Amino acid sequence: MVSFELALLFGNVLFCYAFAPLPTSRETIPAHLHLASEATVDVQKSSATERKQLSYASILEVVDESHRNDATQACTYLPDETQLGTIDAVDAQPGVVYQSHPTPVLKEETVHALRSVARNYFEKRGENWGLRDVALEELLSEGSEWTHELDNALTEVIYPLSRSGFIGDHPNSSLTVTSATIFVGGGYPGAAVATTMLERDAGMITAHIDLGADDICDEANQQLKVMGGLFMESLVDVSSDDATSAVVGPLTPGELVVHRSTERTAAMILPSNLHEIEAESKKQNKHSGLDNPTRTNILKAAETSRHYCLRLTLTLKNTGNQEETAEAPAEERSYRLRSFARFRDDDRVRFLTLAGIIDVKDYENHFWLGFDYSARANTEHEVDISQRMSDINKAVFHLLKAAELRPTDPRVQFQLGNALGSRNNMMHQTGEGAEQYEDLSEVANALKRSSQIETAAVKLGIHDISDLAICLNGLASTLCKMGEFEGAVDAISKWGECGSIRSSLKPEDLASCEPKNIPQFEWIKAGDRNVAITTYGETSVFDEDDIALIRAAADKRFAQANGAQTSRYTMQYEGNREVHLDDLCKSDPALKERMDSILKDKIYPLVREAFKDEGGNGGHPPPLGALSVYDSIFVRYNGDVARKAGRIGASQPLHQDGGMYSVNIALNAHKDDDPVNGFTGGGTFLEALSIGDGETVRRPVRAGHALLHRTTERHAGAPTTSGIRDILVIFLTARRPEKPISNEYTYGIETGMRLQTMAKELPRDQCLSGLELARSYDPMNGELSYWLGVHLLQGDPNDPTDERWEEICRGVETLEAATQLNPADARARYHLGMAISTRHKYAMRTKRAHLLPPAAEVASRIIESFEEAIRLEKICEEAGCKNGFNVAAGYLTLGEFMTSLRNFKKALEYLSQVESTLSNAGELDTPWAGGFLEEMNRMKSYCEKETAKLRENSLL
Repeated sequence: MVSFELALLFGNVLFCYAFAPLPTSRETIPAHLHLASEATVDVQKSSATERKQLSYASILEVVDESHRNDATQACTYLPDETQLGTIDAVDAQPGVVYQSHPTPVLKEETVHALRSVARNYFEKRGENWGLRDVALEELLSEGSEWTHELDNALTEVIYPLSRSGFIGDHPNSSLTVTSATIFVGGGYPGAAVATTMLERDAGMITAHIDLGADDICDEANQQLKVMGGLFMESLVDVSSDDATSAVVGPLTPGELVVHRSTERTAAMILPSNLHEIEAESKKQNKHSGLDNPTRTNILKAAETSRHYCLRLTLTLKNTGNQEETAEAPAEERSYRLRSFARFRDDDRVRFLTLAGIIDVKDYENHFWLGFDYSARANTEHEVDISQRMSDINKAVFHLLKAAELRPTDPRVQFQLGNALGSRNNMMHQTGEGAEQYEDLSEVANALKRSSQIETAAVKLGIHDISDLAICLNGLASTLCKMGEFEGAVDAISKWGECGSIRSSLKPEDLASCEPKNIPQFEWIKAGDRNVAITTYGETSVFDEDDIALIRAAADKRFAQANGAQTSRYTMQYEGNREVHLDDLCKSDPALKERMDSILKDKIYPLVREAFKDEGGNGGHPPPLGALSVYDSIFVRYNGDVARKAGRIGASQPLHQDGGMYSVNIALNAHKDDDPVNGFTGGGTFLEALSIGDGETVRRPVRAGHALLHRTTERHAGAPTTSGIRDILVIFLTARRPEKPISNEYTYGIETGMRLQTMAKELPRDQCLSGLELARSYDPMNGELSYWLGVHLLQGDPNDPTDERWEEICRGVETLEAATQLNPADARARYHLGMAISTRHKYAMRTKRAHLLPPAAEVASRIIESFEEAIRLEKICEEAGCKNGFNVAAGYLTLGEFMTSLRNFKKALEYLSQVESTLSNAGELDTPWAGGFLEEMNRMKSYCEKETAKLRENSLL
């Protein structure tokens, strides 16, 4: 029953490579054109033509035989169509999406019997939770009281309805069942809404029969009415906020829905009052966001009920001459050819092209051809650009055709946007496009439509946010390239909302009473500035049982992975292992239930209490929407493995996190507290603590306690030098407020960070505009001011205009702001010194010296900036958390500056530090170090000569 086709994961590089053909035996024109042209070739070449034609004939013979075997040998316990029925239905026509019957086709007793035999089957195998499926044939031994009524439903309703609504008259053929499967899902914490994957089916017709749900009660001990339904992608209306228009249902037990197998559908679990909930959401204007009452109630329904459905795949079988293999229906031939194409290498395109010739109405033939050509064009960089251009043009052609035939498939629109973008880049490379970002409107339109369609699936809980988030990221990036930053911000804002519903862990309940049993906490400060929070006291975030539960789940996952990467994040280092908490909870409902309880009773109220006054202290005010988990990662630092790999320990570099708040919970003890099993080193390096004489590396007071900080607080994982250090890091964001107010922007922090990342990839003028806008969304994040200042200074040094002068001055002001927002950022200090020096030199060269501060003040500020940058970076290096600022370069720059001031004594002091700094860092033998030393020796020699001259002059 399950389709052979793989779900297309947006942006998945591994997927692209898996389906990209090898660069051998390349065909540059479709196969049907080969056939047409070869008919006129010279007689001497006829043997090759015959082999080609024989090849196609052989392929189709295998396809037809495969179909015949399924039609005659599968599901023989179910009856075939024996006569044309008289069910009232519309005539077969392409515009009909589905057919239903006014009354249930199975009685309540039959539905109950099917549920019971399926339940018993799974319980015997210990598979009574999760998504499960079983072939109906497997259940015959469990009981067969349902078979007679199902036979009647097939012959009296399903076959006639399929025939009159979709199949029409096919001589010498009858409908038959090739697959009959019961699907079951739901009824446990974090259960998926969809009980089948969103995909198309095999065969010609799919018959979906709802089998109802097991009776499960909610917390109030009152039965929650849960029903089934069917999500049909072709019913999505992107012009409407009502995602429920794509839902057929709720369905009563025994109710039937019939549709063509080419429709992409997913069986789903629904509350019985779905449409009333949606109507009330509209009335209260709460329906437009991703996180809306309809989605919330659908997710609750999935968790509170175990639901069943029966899905039958129907096809046509030949009733004429049984001695010969009849030609399979076009739909079957096309589907099977695409399935065979998955396992081909050099001739995949031929299989797909043949499928397209046989069934011109099936858009998936064009989709997979477009995808295949696009993968070729984007992965075979050693191939001539003209060939790659030919491939990408074919990709665009087929994807445009697929979009025309099926405008509601988000995969088609996404791949079309990617292909158009690739073609734009290739045109720029070949000189066919005047500007790299000349016309990206078609790219943006395709990505926008893809995101709109995918939004419907997310709002109904059919899909998680992964595909939508990738699509929105691509849309925002494209709009930035077009200079449409406001549109990009809208896409990024929606991307931020995706993050707020990413996790299956429950969000904060703003209506609940404040719990009283939260851990005690205190602020860690740098001067008067609040940096982080540490918990202490009898009450911890996790108790011993919680820690054991989490570590056991992680150990099991690591063992199953057998060394494979278990994290979605690509920044991985020797000695570090990560696994996402959501992935652990998917296979362990008890863990999810416990984590939901800890979030509700401890973590959410702790964060609310700890950060409640931050808005009045110059920080970000607490969000109005409910707190939620953006992501959560179990991290294992293995110091011994890292040391063997040549690292000083298992660590993470300086960075900022995603979301709003970071909660770092210790899961085992340091050697100071556990001399036998404890680790050495480790902890969180907080950059802000470099100002002052206190400890810069902090750890929770003991296992189960936590360290909390804003995600914009730059920090690093200090090296764990021996043993294993386990932590759980929870990143919190917030849901969009139900009633947003004008001066509250929930995702301002993430908008600023995401927009900054995109802007840095743009041409300079657009880059500056993007960075300015990013800074406006989060003016308290020093990182945004730092990058804006750096890019303001990277203009043309020979440009004498007032505009360039203003840019340099703004660069100085912006970097000054960065050092005020984060006084401990060595990079900002260094670049501020460079900026002041650049401004001074530029003013002297362009006759603007009268606009400068006094020379002594300039010199003092430059020296102060460089010396403080070097001091701060040394602190980072000592903690094992290098900032990336080159200390030797700082000394060299100071030496150069002091030389220009003719302070040769001070210059020599700085220059003498260059070689020792490179030596201590183990960088003396690096290629770039030679240039440093050569420049240092040149200046040092000059300073020594000038010092000697001054000494001689003083004697005279």
